[in-house]
Amino acid sequence: MTETQQEMFKGGEIVLRCLRAEGVDLVFGYPGGAIMPLYDALEGSGVRHVLTRHEQGAAFAASGYARVTGKVGVAMATSGPGATNLVTGIADAKMDSVPLVCITGQVRTSLIGTDAFQETDVFGVTLSLTKWSRLVRTVDEIPEVIAEGFHWARSGRPGPVVIDIPSDVLKAKKEFSGPVKFVPHVRPSDAHADGAFSDTIVALLQRSERPVALVGAGAKLSGAISELRALLDDLNIPTFATVHGLGAVRPESGYYLGMVGMHGTRAANTALHETDLLLVFGARLDDRVTGDPTRFAPHAKIVHFEIDPAQLDRVRACEAPVIGDLAHTIPAFHSELLRHSLPDWSAWRAIACGAERAEVDSHALAQPTKRFLDELFKRLPEDSVVIADVGQHQMWAAQRYRSSSARGFITSGGLGAMGFALPAAVGVQLAKPETCVLCVSGDGGFQMNIQELATVHRLGLPIKMVIIDNKYLGMVRQWQQLFYERNYAETDLSDNPDFVEIAKAYKIRGARMDESAMAEYPVSRETGDAIESFLRSPEPELLVFECHPEANVYPMVPAGAALSEMVYED
Repeated sequence: MTETQQEMFKGGEIVLRCLRAEGVDLVFGYPGGAIMPLYDALEGSGVRHVLTRHEQGAAFAASGYARVTGKVGVAMATSGPGATNLVTGIADAKMDSVPLVCITGQVRTSLIGTDAFQETDVFGVTLSLTKWSRLVRTVDEIPEVIAEGFHWARSGRPGPVVIDIPSDVLKAKKEFSGPVKFVPHVRPSDAHADGAFSDTIVALLQRSERPVALVGAGAKLSGAISELRALLDDLNIPTFATVHGLGAVRPESGYYLGMVGMHGTRAANTALHETDLLLVFGARLDDRVTGDPTRFAPHAKIVHFEIDPAQLDRVRACEAPVIGDLAHTIPAFHSELLRHSLPDWSAWRAIACGAERAEVDSHALAQPTKRFLDELFKRLPEDSVVIADVGQHQMWAAQRYRSSSARGFITSGGLGAMGFALPAAVGVQLAKPETCVLCVSGDGGFQMNIQELATVHRLGLPIKMVIIDNKYLGMVRQWQQLFYERNYAETDLSDNPDFVEIAKAYKIRGARMDESAMAEYPVSRETGDAIESFLRSPEPELLVFECHPEANVYPMVPAGAALSEMVYED
């Protein structure tokens, strides 16, 4: 080979070399016919592949990896059902702003459009769920497509990308000199992002009598946690978080009121209803946060710090939109704020954060499940990661979670996808092998991806798995109880399998605990030791907590109600 000649590589080899150039060393997937040439190139590529037992598991595992690291997660699947099984994970990443690249195999280019075996229009199926997607037609396109896909996945508001590659393109050879860099067209910077907005916000603060701050996922995604905390310490105004904002604000801060929204705290929801100025830092303001949007923060002017302009004015108009990355806009605003004097909000803070508005939920300590979660959480190391599935247990966990770890609480928020937690915990544990990873699921959600116990066992991941077993689809049953005259239609899971025996079949140790273990407060030494042993084990462990079938999550804002119209008991 002469100096001017370049080495020939197959398309699959080029894909993997481009992934390595993007910093990828771990992917999740499940092989099949159309993507087989890519799998054939894995050996010696420097990319580790983790075989999940379902493609949805691969997407959620990649999402867990991305959420805890801030890096792009990668999932791979074959054509047809392999690709369509990724769709729920892709939708979840879109809703929760998770940087995810899904690489799917496709039938040969000559067969596209012929309804060939396992042919699915993956580009069309996922078009509304992705930030960017591409059907690769030739091997020459691969370097540019990979580079551009990763750019869009991680830039701006992060999100999912789908790259669909026919099997003949993965087999084809071409001269390849190396990966390329994608250079996006640079648009003029928005006027809101240069600090000129700060005077307006300062003026609004100076006129405000009851200001509050709301923190969402954007604070974490921007990496601006320390900057945000410094700003909030100086503002010292009542502050609360969305479910994705948990951990961004130090819970010991005297101004922090906990989670806001449908199952938020009384103090947070009441303060948001009464405020005259709402500062929003990186939150979408969806219906689970706002309640009835026509009565959301009815007396307030809104300042919305947001990287995605599409998220502005969706619920109601904001007086001061601040478009840009929080890593830039928060420091600029804080710098301007320090040049001005602000009103004395101590009287407002005393009301909003005072004891009279402390949690009035009579179940807070009496409810065994909440007490059980308290006992778990207080024994976790500070850098632990809690992954919650979707349902009642998710909201109980969010209500009781207290940590300053910015990426310490992970859940499927926007999509609310049951079955998320177990595979996501796989991705988190692989990303953070020395970290205690606690997976909290319900008996319904756990069975949706229960096959990933095989992945946990194969890899020897020391994930601590908790199932809150109430033998119902609990959140749906709660709504049926409260709003459908106890018509518990198709939510009965009283014929659940023995989860401990299932874990045993996967060679994972399991144990049970029931509500009687939480009868004492503080709990008995025997119970405390059992929880400590569970959390400190170097092996994967499963603990089933048997919950009362009709235990409910309170406080609760009913659908169509304002945040001030919380329900506290049955």
